[in-house]
Amino acid sequence: MDKNTGIGLLLIALIFGGYMWWSSKTTEAYNKERQRIQDSLRKIAPVVHETPKQAEIQSDSLQQARLKNIAVENLGALMASSLEGKEEFYTVENDKLIVTFSNKGGRIWSVEFKDYQNYNDFKENKKRPLKMFYGDANTFSLKLFTNTQDIQTGNFYFESQIQEHNQQVTSDSLKAPFRLYADSVSYIEFVYTFYKDKYNVGLNVNFVGMDKHVDPRVTTVDVNWKLNFSQQEKGFSNENTYTNIAYKYPGETSIEDINGSKNSVTEDVKTKLEWINFKQHFFSAIIYTNGSINNKLSFVSYDEKNPEKLLKTIEANFQLELNNKKNGSIPLSFYFLPNHFSTLRSYGHSFERIIPLGGSIIGIINRLIVIPVVNFLQNYIGSFGLVILLLTLIIKILLAPLTWKSFLSSAKMKVLKPEVDKIGAKYPDSKDAMKKQQEIMALYKKTGVSMFGGCLPMLLQFPILFALFRFFPSSFELRQKNFLWADDLSAYDSVYDLPFSIPFYGSHVSMFTLLMAVAMILSSKIMMSQQGGLNAQMKQMNVMMTYIMPIFMLAFFNNYASGLTYYYFLSSIITLIQNLIIRKYFVDEEALLKQLNAKAAKHKSNPKKKKMSFTERLMQKQRELERSQKQQAKNRKKR
Repeated sequence: MDKNTGIGLLLIALIFGGYMWWSSKTTEAYNKERQRIQDSLRKIAPVVHETPKQAEIQSDSLQQARLKNIAVENLGALMASSLEGKEEFYTVENDKLIVTFSNKGGRIWSVEFKDYQNYNDFKENKKRPLKMFYGDANTFSLKLFTNTQDIQTGNFYFESQIQEHNQQVTSDSLKAPFRLYADSVSYIEFVYTFYKDKYNVGLNVNFVGMDKHVDPRVTTVDVNWKLNFSQQEKGFSNENTYTNIAYKYPGETSIEDINGSKNSVTEDVKTKLEWINFKQHFFSAIIYTNGSINNKLSFVSYDEKNPEKLLKTIEANFQLELNNKKNGSIPLSFYFLPNHFSTLRSYGHSFERIIPLGGSIIGIINRLIVIPVVNFLQNYIGSFGLVILLLTLIIKILLAPLTWKSFLSSAKMKVLKPEVDKIGAKYPDSKDAMKKQQEIMALYKKTGVSMFGGCLPMLLQFPILFALFRFFPSSFELRQKNFLWADDLSAYDSVYDLPFSIPFYGSHVSMFTLLMAVAMILSSKIMMSQQGGLNAQMKQMNVMMTYIMPIFMLAFFNNYASGLTYYYFLSSIITLIQNLIIRKYFVDEEALLKQLNAKAAKHKSNPKKKKMSFTERLMQKQRELERSQKQQAKNRKKR
């Protein structure tokens, strides 16, 4: 055995021996703690042999006993007794909400909206309040740091100060206090405040005489807030996508959110936040903190096949400042709101930004044009299908100048097509493609036709198209509004449910999506028939726009809100009618050709211009490129 091998074996032996010594000490400490817990349990109940299921109960009892021992040692026997009790429920109802509290943790156990129903109840005409969340899985718990251990308020039974288990808010406000006593004069108090006709619930977390029980170095309180959201709307995948977390920094008008399309996301936020929103598709649960320090925001998505139809479990862990443990208070507010633009905006704090209406110009179009127009039309028209029709007509009227310009440019290209064909016949060889293109551009220049005259007006319409793409799927106004065969314009419409699911398409047939695709094909064919002088590349692009794009949209929009596909269908049909009317009554192709020839003659007599046009600059670049290519060819021959 050489020297290096001996040293290696010695080191291995030392490491192994050190691990065994450390492990024995750890096991000894664990056994001492376990024995202490078991001794505490013996004082409560006799030890018996347990079945596997009883062993689980025993494990919970061990944990409870451990918490009780810690509470006795650090917070006193009175608080320790609050670890055991009977769960009771208390309900407070105002004009908007029904909120149920549990004395375990002094938390909100469920929230119901009185004026709204979930999709199944709406379909069956059951007038039951919509339950936003409910059940023991929902938590709101504070973590208090003692000298040796931490205490979670969610594990304790609070004493309710509410006189009745069911109360109605009849005056301007009503308070619902819950207390957790550490001793006869020290307690933590949750005071909930309700208002008669509001969606917000105030919460004051009061600390009375707790300075002698809580670690004096502690200046913050950890908060765990978790909610389980179940399916409320018709389309699971669409609702699941829109269910996420949003939050806002103090002093900002914009908000941040976490991508709701992912199955599991965890995000750390290291700075102060004004509020956090647990957002479903059409409803929000907001906690307003006005300066909380957030450590982690996370949510987990459940599978669609889950029997309880759970969408997501959303959880936030954050800290609240606690500067006075003797007689301190932390003011909070809960907001349980429908994601209705005007309602959210009425509560301030930029809550309306929760609705994903788009940023910059798209958001401005939705907030300043689309929403006010829709609200105005709703005041006079009961059918939302007719509201969308009128909205489409108004938009088309506003865009009519751009539509006219686009059509006129296409008509000019069409009447010049014979001249373009002559140029093509003059240069049949592919080597002369640049010369051919230069002559075509020269023709366009002298007749005043722009190659991009039809494209630019269409591009200017895109912001409105994108704005409405964001508006319709997130519009609360469409929720549970029916029209023709669509029973809910905020979800997909189905005229036939397939016995199987097609990838990227789904398991149903949306009639509005089919109509949209057919209308797009017809409208594209009419528009393409107006164009002339197109090269092979442009023709291929036209084929893609005419057929491939509608087929792609047929699959993409099959699961989208039927209000959106209905709008796109109407838009395509109206555009088609516009083009046919313009073509028949407003554009005389013979007169247009004479006009272009006159312009070409005028250009020939006076070719000079003060400023080069875009076409001229493009032609100049092409000539420079051609000269450069010829020079490179000469240089290669010289070599």
